[in-house]
Amino acid sequence: MSLFIPENPLEEALVKAAKYPALAQDFSRLLLDSNLLVMGTVTAQGDTGGVITAGAGSEFNLVTGEKDGARFLPVFTALSRMQAYAQKECKYLAMKGRALLELTRGAPVTINPGSEYGSELSAAEVARLLDPNVPRNVPLSAYPELDLPLPLANALSDLFDKRGDVTMAWMIRITPEGAPMPLVGIQTTADMAALMADIEAVAQQKLPGLVFDVQQVDPARPVAMAEALMAAKPFYPRTSRILN
Repeated sequence: MSLFIPENPLEEALVKAAKYPALAQDFSRLLLDSNLLVMGTVTAQGDTGGVITAGAGSEFNLVTGEKDGARFLPVFTALSRMQAYAQKECKYLAMKGRALLELTRGAPVTINPGSEYGSELSAAEVARLLDPNVPRNVPLSAYPELDLPLPLANALSDLFDKRGDVTMAWMIRITPEGAPMPLVGIQTTADMAALMADIEAVAQQKLPGLVFDVQQVDPARPVAMAEALMAAKPFYPRTSRILN
């Protein structure tokens, strides 16, 4: 496998999201707004240098892949990723991410299969990406006060006090694939990559082995689990800590 060097803003966001899950929102936004490549053909439309353009009424014939007996749609963030996967010249279609995922809605998608940086999206995950207000089918519950993982809350609160750029933080319990874990929501003006680096350092030092996830929360634009997080009592309200 060759070294993955980002070739465009979407790939830069993909690498950051892989390293810092709290930045996944930036990748999701760019995924919908950026051009994606998919192997295949489309009828009765222009064909220039292997790139196919589609118009109204076009019929698509897209190349799929198979993993563990299940079919998926290979989607690529750059021409080099597609060429490395296909190992041969092939026709391909370039479309905005939202248009492509709307077109193939209901099909599982693998971004950059075989590459160091990629992502597998189930049909349900694609639907949530296109319609973020649709509730996730993930059991969750706000941590009651006595059930709150206090070491994590205390360690993060001390960090947020020192940084001074976190205004609010919440915690809920999610159970993806049946394995309960804390999800921390953070309202902040900080650069999330730098904040995540500090969070990881604190967790490694004070809570080695603890598995938890982090999501940035923008109350004006609640996405993903933001509404569920904001429904819980915040464990870190900066204003009250300053007054105390």
